[in-house]
Amino acid sequence: MITHKKEKPVANDPRKIILWTRRYAQNRTISFLVQWVFIVVMILVIGVAATMTQMAHKQESQELFIFSVGLMIVACIALGWFSLSRWSGELIFRITNRLYGREGYVSYSGSHKHEKLPLWLTGFGGGLIVYHLVGALLISFSYMHIQYLQPWSALYMTPYLIVMILYQKLGFWAWLWPLFYGIHALLLLFGAPIRFTHQYELLNIVVPVFGYGLCAILVGHLYSRYALWQLKRLTRNAIPDTSDGGDSLNQEENEGNGHG
Repeated sequence: MITHKKEKPVANDPRKIILWTRRYAQNRTISFLVQWVFIVVMILVIGVAATMTQMAHKQESQELFIFSVGLMIVACIALGWFSLSRWSGELIFRITNRLYGREGYVSYSGSHKHEKLPLWLTGFGGGLIVYHLVGALLISFSYMHIQYLQPWSALYMTPYLIVMILYQKLGFWAWLWPLFYGIHALLLLFGAPIRFTHQYELLNIVVPVFGYGLCAILVGHLYSRYALWQLKRLTRNAIPDTSDGGDSLNQEENEGNGHG
């Protein structure tokens, strides 16, 4: 009976180059960080406007109420335009390439990140904006207390993030965002002492949505650095140095010519 010994893994197996290249491409997150900065600014404006409308409703200030609602609508339109506009995508692409510098552009072939989103997914993203606008208006008219804004957000935000992760085939880092955001919502509903109170109520949604997102992005970025280091190590060690071999070959040819 013929038996085959199991091949032992080679420390510098060139086949691992493909593996670490894929991991590096999946976990490059600077483009997400650039988007994060732009979106944080616009969401903060929406949050401030929602707080102002609540203040205006309590103080019965019609001027402040009109201003705050108008500001909220403008910010939501700006957020929707930024999320769907081709110009914003090109801007993020240029900034990302500048930040990556000599690393250049890398695209994971199994990802849809650079393709146009299908209509159903675009509608899902647009619904996210409308959903949060409805929540802000419910708070403004005192139909919902601001302490429930984060769980309200998680009902839509968590499945939306999961769908985007599956569609874009992102790395493991991306799953941290919906996981932590959903757990945070459950903890708030069960009365965990993690709430900001009084004038800091708005932070109950600002900190989780952007804090967990930033943590996930930074984890992905650090892992991409590790994957790039592994990739450089493999390419240095897996490709043989032919300089010595070339000199030996030339020496042998000269000796052969001398004997001839």
